[in-house]
Amino acid sequence: MSADLTRILVIAGFAVTGLALLLFTSGPQPVSLNGEPTSLSTISISGGIGVPLEESARVFGAVVDPGRLGGYVVEWGKTGSFYLPKDRLITSEGRPFVRLETLVNNLNGKIYRRSGSLDVEVQPAKLLNVAVDGDVINLNFDQLSAFERMDPGEDDLRIKFYNVQRAPGLSKLGTGSGGLVKEIALETGKLNQLTLTVDLKSETSARVVTERGESGFLFQLKLLFDGEGEPSGYEVSPGAPQNFSYNTMTRWLDGRRHVLHYLEISEWRDSYRLTPVLANESVGYGDTLTELVKDNLGVAGLNANFFDPGTLTPIGLVVKNGKLVSRDWGDRAAVGVNYFGELEFFRPDLNLYLETGSGEVTINGFNRPAGSDDLVVYNSWYGRIRDEGGPSQVVLTLEGGEVVERSTGPPLSLGPDQVVVIAAGDGREKIAGLDVGDDAEFKWEMEPYVPMLRGAVSAGPLLIKEGEPAVDLERENFTATDGLVTSSAARTVLAATTDGSLLFIVVSNSGISLTDLPDLLDSTGLNIRDAIAFDGGSSSGLVYRDGISIETVGGSRRIPVGLVLVPRS
Repeated sequence: MSADLTRILVIAGFAVTGLALLLFTSGPQPVSLNGEPTSLSTISISGGIGVPLEESARVFGAVVDPGRLGGYVVEWGKTGSFYLPKDRLITSEGRPFVRLETLVNNLNGKIYRRSGSLDVEVQPAKLLNVAVDGDVINLNFDQLSAFERMDPGEDDLRIKFYNVQRAPGLSKLGTGSGGLVKEIALETGKLNQLTLTVDLKSETSARVVTERGESGFLFQLKLLFDGEGEPSGYEVSPGAPQNFSYNTMTRWLDGRRHVLHYLEISEWRDSYRLTPVLANESVGYGDTLTELVKDNLGVAGLNANFFDPGTLTPIGLVVKNGKLVSRDWGDRAAVGVNYFGELEFFRPDLNLYLETGSGEVTINGFNRPAGSDDLVVYNSWYGRIRDEGGPSQVVLTLEGGEVVERSTGPPLSLGPDQVVVIAAGDGREKIAGLDVGDDAEFKWEMEPYVPMLRGAVSAGPLLIKEGEPAVDLERENFTATDGLVTSSAARTVLAATTDGSLLFIVVSNSGISLTDLPDLLDSTGLNIRDAIAFDGGSSSGLVYRDGISIETVGGSRRIPVGLVLVPRS
């Protein structure tokens, strides 16, 4: 064998040995966070390294919730969130795995290869302050921090926060001043993990309330006495809006970028009422959504109905406190709220009439300006009734089921149980025989019937019903080619999720058409069960309280009707 051949075989042998060494030593690399090793398991997947989604997100400080169709919604930062569909995940050992690069990129982090490991850098949250108010403990962070409750001791409550930098001087926080807390301590561990330990008195339970917005993340621990009587020094302090989470999400649809701003309110029916509100408490006026929320002591609100910009009268159904304020328009969709706070997404059909001694008289309009051959009824919600009427019209005032006045002009004021009927032109023939003392009563009926209906607003179209697409433009009297439908405009959506949470949504940025809106909502993974669109464009707006301030998303146009979340107290 020649020297050259021997050299070739030796080199080949080393090459094979090196290849084998590479094969046996390659594979998933350990993962570190900000330079510290984690215990996250990894697998090899196509295009990179896979990590367990829920465990990894939590270690990085993010929160994962199940989304639609097997996907997951990940929340992080101040208000950020994104959706990971099922086709971007791999199931291993019964757990969803995701490419490390995909997860970290969505968290605005970076990955470095250092000392044989993959080092992830994700911006940690900062604990700004801790406040103890009686038996309420508040931790304020500059952004979201994932947390979990650890196995407590007999009288200890321990909660671990992930990827947090602690402000100095907060290791020992003292006592609860005669309440339910003996002592509170904070301890920092590896991977920027912070443990809150609360030494409790006996017969005590705890409730966690979180609030998330542009100003940061509030973690509130409310301690409750479970024994008989009340412990010395125990007080219940009123808190900020509960179970709120303001988020933004960016989605791409048909090559266009859309930004969704959404407020999620969980378990809302126990603490809040969802109610329509009117500018100046009357039909025919307008105000900004911010002022509507403030004036009604609300904690959040959305714009609602379409409206006539000339008269500021709503177009579509409005029911407030069980009384009709504005009638339906065509077969447009609406959302109703009953006495128990349950929501009904439906397409109402109203029948309005006067019940008289000689039969029923059909009513053309309700709480709107009268036309030349019209029969319109007004109740105390109509703010401009003194502007209606005229010498060629017949005006009846009804109360207690009978006519109490007949004239050519409306009364100067209208009592809460009075209605006014104005008939013009041919409409006068319908009430020609009615005079003072005759039986006449205004009535309205709605199909489908909603038992104990307290409030309702409409606009449309209905987007999602019981988890399925529900858009029917023809039925709701939308013209498929009209700019209202096809234009890329800001949109307002009210939605309910499968777990009963409430979503206030505004789609901004490039805007979106009504026909594409259901697909965009479906791509969010927010588990939307029912959804309705409200007025969009410059009217589209979302307002919510963030501590003592009020935050506004969208336009500041004057609108006549808003849908506002009001504390039950």
